[in-house]
Amino acid sequence: MKKLIFIATTLMALSACAPHTTGATQVGVRFSKITGNTEIAAPGATYFFAPIINDWTTFDTSTQNLLMTAKATEGDRKEKDDLRFKTRDGNDIETDVVVRWRIDPTKAPEIWKLAAPTTTVLKERVVRPQTRAYVRDVLNRLDSEEYYDPDQRFKAASDATTVLATQLKPYGIIVEQVILGDFSFKNEYQALINRRKEAEKQAEKLEAEILATQEGNKARLQQKVAELTEQLTRSQGELEQVKRNADAYLVKRKQEAQATLAEREAVATGIKKERAALNGSAGDAYVSLQLIDALQKKEIRQIPKLPNGNVIIDGNKLLEQLGVIQYQQKAQQQTETQGQ
Repeated sequence: MKKLIFIATTLMALSACAPHTTGATQVGVRFSKITGNTEIAAPGATYFFAPIINDWTTFDTSTQNLLMTAKATEGDRKEKDDLRFKTRDGNDIETDVVVRWRIDPTKAPEIWKLAAPTTTVLKERVVRPQTRAYVRDVLNRLDSEEYYDPDQRFKAASDATTVLATQLKPYGIIVEQVILGDFSFKNEYQALINRRKEAEKQAEKLEAEILATQEGNKARLQQKVAELTEQLTRSQGELEQVKRNADAYLVKRKQEAQATLAEREAVATGIKKERAALNGSAGDAYVSLQLIDALQKKEIRQIPKLPNGNVIIDGNKLLEQLGVIQYQQKAQQQTETQGQ
C-alpha cells in the first residue's frame, strides 16, 4: 500500500507543470523525453509543461553579428581576431570581417539536434569556423592589385555572402551579408603600397595642375582670339573706309580730268577755227586788227638795228606808212555808221 502511495506521489510530482516563456525575438523548443517529439514555441508567450519529462531551450532569432577584427576592444574576442589569407600572387593580407546572420525559426528543432542548444553556442560552434574557412577561400582568388580595388573587394564580399549562405543553410542559418573591413598587407608590401599612394597623389596633383594650365591657356587663347578678331574687324572697317575715300578721290579726279579735257578740247576747237580763219581771205585783215590792238596804245621810240647801233624812228609815222592807222579809222567810221 505504501509503495502504491509512493508511486502515485512521484507521478503527481512529475506531472506538475512549470512556466516557460519566450521573448519577443526568441523561439522556444520543447523536447519530450518520453515520445522524442519536439514542439516549437512562438515568440512572446508563456508555456506550461512538466520539466522532468521535457527539455526546453530558446534561440534568439534577431539578426546577429559575428565580429572578427584586429582590434581586441572591438571584436567578439578580446584578442586579435581578424582573418588572414594569402592572395593569388602570394602576398599575405589581414582583413576585418563582419558577418550578419540569423536563425531560421522553423529550423530551431534541427539546430538543437544537429548543432547547438543556444544562439551563442551556435555562433561559436558553426558560424565562426565556417566563415573563416569559406570567406578565406573566396578571398584567395584575388591578387594584391584586385584586393586593393574597392570594386573588386565589394564583389568578393558579395561572392563570399553567396558561398557562406549556401554552406550554412543546412544548419538553419540565414546569412544576410559578409562585410570586409579594414585590411593591411605585410610591412614590406605595405611600404610599397604607401609609396605608390604617394606617387599616385603626386601624379593626380600634377595632372590637376596640367589641366588647370590647359584651361588657363584656353581662356588666354580665347581672349587673344577675341582681341585679334576685334583688331581684324577694326582693320577691315578702316580698309573699307580707305577704299571708299579712294573711290571718291578717283571719281573726283576723273571728273576734274574730264572737265579739263573738255576745256582743252574747247580751246583746241577755238584755235582750229581761228587758224582756219587766218588761212582764209580775211586773214590779213584779222592779223592787222590784232596788230593794231597790240600796238594801239604803245609808243615806239626806237627799233634795234644791229650791228651798227640804234636808230630812232617815229612809230606813228611808221604805222601811217604801213596803212594801219587808216585802216583802223576806216573801220571805226563803218562801225559808227552802222550804229546810226
